[in-house]
Amino acid sequence: WCVTRDDLIHLRLLVLAAVQGGRIEPTASDPFDPGDTTIGPNIHSVTAQYLKPVTAAAGGMSWALMLHPKGLECDVFVTHCWAEGIFEFIDKVVNS
Repeated sequence: WCVTRDDLIHLRLLVLAAVQGGRIEPTASDPFDPGDTTIGPNIHSVTAQYLKPVTAAAGGMSWALMLHPKGLECDVFVTHCWAEGIFEFIDKVVNS
């Protein structure tokens, strides 16, 4: 399933707000600095603490299908490390 560049930009804002609001918090396995907006929480933390609860409340689909129920055609595939920071990942993709 695919997301757009704008979806990633919006996700960055949502994650930042979730960190600032205490919905995404550091853990023993991800002791990120909540004040850091360059690296951010890792993708494990974002998925567990933010994406899974949001998509579960919307009916249990993936984030991509929640945003685009009919799906999107993929033009580019981007792989990532689950241990990398979400802000760093999004910024690299958006600015590539």
